[in-house]
Amino acid sequence: MTVLLEQLLGRQPEALLFDLDGTLIDSVPDLASAVDHTLKSADLPVAGEALVRGWVGNGARKLLARALEHCCGRADEAELDRLLPVFFEAYEHCCAEQTVAYAGVETALQHWHKVGIKLACVTNKPERFALKIIHHFAWDEWMPVVLGGDSLTQKKPSPEPLWEACRRLGVARNGAIMVGDSVNDVQAARAAGMPVIAVPYGYNYGSDIREAGPDLVVSQLDELLT
Repeated sequence: MTVLLEQLLGRQPEALLFDLDGTLIDSVPDLASAVDHTLKSADLPVAGEALVRGWVGNGARKLLARALEHCCGRADEAELDRLLPVFFEAYEHCCAEQTVAYAGVETALQHWHKVGIKLACVTNKPERFALKIIHHFAWDEWMPVVLGGDSLTQKKPSPEPLWEACRRLGVARNGAIMVGDSVNDVQAARAAGMPVIAVPYGYNYGSDIREAGPDLVVSQLDELLT
């Protein structure tokens, strides 16, 4: 059953486009490991998962900037330039070690693939990390199109990645629905002319995602199967 999805489009969607971090997966434990490794490399105290959970959003550079501001009171741009490659190297090795799928995700993705709805991942995470994580969960067959923040010249909240995902899936733009956890996802969907579904458990910079005005909010993705 896809009644809720059909209500948004007036018909069964041809495709669902998913954000990754905070929507399909909780990646904070591995991000925290990479942040702490980076801080230790600079002889700074580690931050820990609880603090990092409040810093995620807006990309890796902003995440490191928040960590440096916490440790040092400020984030020096030259220091950020030096530490960002350290962070990326650390995250390359650990990005799928402690990351978990949220409740209901596996069941929902499997169902939509089975009934013929095409699936894509549209994330601002660098593409190489997104591909590695999706492969780790064996979602490759279900989700053959993956666009990262570095896949195109623009990323969310631009509509371009959503339109490109539709092009690669071979579906019409007006047949797709965006699913995400942040204001970037809502804004990208609005700009793309697509309905948008949000989940409230993700990384929306500490704000309630309902304030961004998505068309629908569900507590977990398998609620959309009823």
